[in-house]
Amino acid sequence: MLNQSETLYPSLTPLAVQVRWKVPTEFPACPEEFTDDALLLYESRLSFSSVFARNQLSTSLVVDRNLKDDDLIVLTHFAGEAIKNWAVAHISIHDGLFHHRSEFTFFSLKGALKHFCELTGEGLGDSIDDYCS
Repeated sequence: MLNQSETLYPSLTPLAVQVRWKVPTEFPACPEEFTDDALLLYESRLSFSSVFARNQLSTSLVVDRNLKDDDLIVLTHFAGEAIKNWAVAHISIHDGLFHHRSEFTFFSLKGALKHFCELTGEGLGDSIDDYCS
């Protein structure tokens, strides 16, 4: 999912870099060292409502996460007031660094959940809301 031409931005967390995420951010659950099972360890540290990311502008809390192959996908909700309260992030490992890629931010949980499911390969399926105007 990582586009090699995308700019990498520094993170406040050692061993982490940011993609499509300019504000320096701390990822408290990110492992402090790289191991063969680093993404599995990272996923195990992310529980519902735990802090996924924080910076001078916002704090995002874990809603759900899914480890698929070599990709960790995280669905989050911003603490406090925000125009777009929901976000999806993609974490992968390249050259011994945790690449935290901001996928998108969303106005609604439904939009964020739909994108989360697309990235994880889980079918969200249609709901009655898809057929109502």
